[in-house]
Amino acid sequence: MYRPFLAKRNKERMESLQQLPQIQNTWFAQNVSLLILDEVQLTTLQKMLYQVIQGLLRKNKQRHLQVVHPEQTQTVQENVLTLLAEYDDLLREAIPQPVYILIWQITSLEKLAYTTEVVDDVLDILEWYFVHQDEAVDAFEEEDLDHEEIIDLYKAAIEEQDADTQFELGEYYSTNDGADFQPEKSVKWFEIAVNQGNANAQYALANYYFEGIAVEENYDRAFSLYEAAANQGHADAANNLADMYFNGESVEENMLLAKQWFEFAAKQGVAEAMFTLGIMYEQGLGVAIDEEQAFLYYKKAAEAGYVEAEYRLGGIYLEGHLGQMRDVNRGLYWFERAAAQYHVDAFYDLGFIWSKGLTGIRNIEKGIHWFKQAALQGDPEAKLQLGHLYNKGEGIARNIKEAKKWYGLAAEAGIEEATLLLEEIDKN
Repeated sequence: MYRPFLAKRNKERMESLQQLPQIQNTWFAQNVSLLILDEVQLTTLQKMLYQVIQGLLRKNKQRHLQVVHPEQTQTVQENVLTLLAEYDDLLREAIPQPVYILIWQITSLEKLAYTTEVVDDVLDILEWYFVHQDEAVDAFEEEDLDHEEIIDLYKAAIEEQDADTQFELGEYYSTNDGADFQPEKSVKWFEIAVNQGNANAQYALANYYFEGIAVEENYDRAFSLYEAAANQGHADAANNLADMYFNGESVEENMLLAKQWFEFAAKQGVAEAMFTLGIMYEQGLGVAIDEEQAFLYYKKAAEAGYVEAEYRLGGIYLEGHLGQMRDVNRGLYWFERAAAQYHVDAFYDLGFIWSKGLTGIRNIEKGIHWFKQAALQGDPEAKLQLGHLYNKGEGIARNIKEAKKWYGLAAEAGIEEATLLLEEIDKN
């Protein structure tokens, strides 16, 4: 399914390249069309990379002392590798890191098992070479790149047709930051691994289709991939499949199947699945309401570090819900756990607990600290509370200037009470 699409895209990219004025009257003008053949020789690709590197070196007025042309006694592959090694420092300053990695990968290949995919990578290099070669490139440090590891991944993915390695290569392109983040390449390698039934790739690619990352958003495709991975025992895929049944995404809402898959994922330690089971038992969604079960699932999810469960458990203890005795200190503990993961509502509740002295000890400074954390994340109620604290001056010196500032920010966020209080302050 993906390969015909990739082949079509490669042909379109090749035709676009041939229209560029930079390619006219060059070695590439006579040879670049070789890339659109069904079978591409590795030597052809390496010759193209050789020409790219020579062009970059000529631009920088470098003489080629050891490597003269591809017809000498060395093979083309050895020529390219020699050029890369001999002029490594210079090329690092002339080639963007992703392109540099691709050149090393392709020149290191000994055979081709996925011609279409490798041609796609060569086209990336050629497009950069002809369109962006004159742009300034930031040199990158050795510690920023372990190209030997990436080369090994690439070779195993292409030559050995190793599905786990193909998935790892997709992960490499999806987890790098900045310019190295290339989700289209992740999709390419995930698709190849999916075609071999790799559960991790099925799950990862499903996430891309669900979120519309580098592909058009497609819930049906996401659902089928999650289902395929879940049927192979993938816990996170099972959780996401359950979510789709729970929310009626791509399929009709089905609480029975949602519960089954959530339970499957929860047994394998997926905290989000535990949390959602807590919601189902608390609200009676597809099951009879069971406060004890709801509390147990929330607690398991919180203990596993799931931030929404930590916050929910804090509220349960603070208010005395789900059969639990009211325990402000326990609530405080779980709100602090959630706040450590930057949960905005936990910031607000901590501010409320300390400013009101709900633990038996009132600490206005701590209250202000937590309200400010929430306010800085855009919480309008926290801005209002800060206005109150500075306006009333309980436990701290009254500060009308600060009060007006926070009331003003709350008013801008749509809190009518803040607008009225500002008017009242201005009258006095």
